[in-house]
Amino acid sequence: MRVCCKSVLVITLLVLFAVTTKARENSDKLFDYLQHLYDRHDKNLHEFLLGELNQYVVQFPDGEKTAAAQYLIAKVYQEKGDRPKAVAAFLKTIYLYPNSSWQQESAKEARLIISTEGFFKDKRAKLLPLVDATSTAENSADRYFQYVNLAATFDHSDIYAVVINDARNFLILFPEDTRQDSVLLIIAEIYSRKGEAHEAEASYLRLEYCCTESPLVPQARYSRAVIFSQKLNDHKSAIVILSRVAMEHPQSEYAALATLKMGEIKKEKTRDYAGAIADYRKFIESNSDSAKVVEALWTIAEINTANLKDYNGAIAAYNEIVDKHKTDKRAAMAMEKIGDIYKDKLADYSRAAEQYAKIAEVYPDYEKAPELLLKAGSLGEEKLKDYKRAGDYYAMILDKFPQHKIAGEARKRIEKIKTKAGQ
Repeated sequence: MRVCCKSVLVITLLVLFAVTTKARENSDKLFDYLQHLYDRHDKNLHEFLLGELNQYVVQFPDGEKTAAAQYLIAKVYQEKGDRPKAVAAFLKTIYLYPNSSWQQESAKEARLIISTEGFFKDKRAKLLPLVDATSTAENSADRYFQYVNLAATFDHSDIYAVVINDARNFLILFPEDTRQDSVLLIIAEIYSRKGEAHEAEASYLRLEYCCTESPLVPQARYSRAVIFSQKLNDHKSAIVILSRVAMEHPQSEYAALATLKMGEIKKEKTRDYAGAIADYRKFIESNSDSAKVVEALWTIAEINTANLKDYNGAIAAYNEIVDKHKTDKRAAMAMEKIGDIYKDKLADYSRAAEQYAKIAEVYPDYEKAPELLLKAGSLGEEKLKDYKRAGDYYAMILDKFPQHKIAGEARKRIEKIKTKAGQ
């Protein structure tokens, strides 16, 4: 029985060897056939020929004629008038087969298309260096990876399908390569650029399932959540995924982004205003040095003002910007917002006037400072009937901003309140 099994195994190996040998022997004949089809320049065969050539490249990745076949793919696209795909195919020849005679020929052809076609006018500065460069990678996996990354940066809708196909070929050709997660991410991002939300979400999920230890998992999860919320209108799923990112990847930059995104979704989509404020507060506590802290505080203040009618909570958030982020350009705006709340929401005209006037003292370079002093004076004059106080605010305009266009208006009002005070 053992002898029989061994015999079967030997026979099977011999058959496989024979088939492989036969395939190798036929590769030259197959290429001659493809060259013959190309030489006919029959536009009716363009799609058929592209399919055959691509199959040849996959079937014989290290063949002697593979570089030539890849070059022919680019030439067929060129004949079709599909210039973006032609350039992408020439780039593939340049990077995957740097030592072949077709590398220079492809560079010449690609350079000519990019330099002369108006279609590439805005992309020339980016593409020409790629064409003129050569791959320094020593093995085919490195060269292929380099090409896929370059093709992905060539952000054009006409070649999205090509990039996805080439990225998938990388996964097939190099199943043990440690960069599979990066290639899976490229596939997902290309689907996202194409506007194919379901395919993009599923592709990000594949990275999460197949590369569980990858440092790219937080990014993939975050991107999935964004797609669920922005494209698929599934905000509940988005929040669940974002919560996982924040909890399971606290050291990742995407943890902070996830917390902010949860706040945004709760504010804009689910109208969970208290939950949104809680998320923004979590972000502020965990990322005190972030440039986005002021943005988070500003949003808290807006929610309190517009949605919760918690005006004191809004004032507290704006004051936090002023107290802790004095150099931020929005600090003066926050002071103005506090004045607006006192005036429009709480009818506390005295505090509103104080706030407007304080801006001229703390932020004299704020472009609206003169107008806000005028507003402070108006409140003193019309709402508080405190003409001395109003006059002091108008006088501050003449003292601090004598050349400003409203200085003349301040003078008129000073004269006007003198008459009122006399009455």
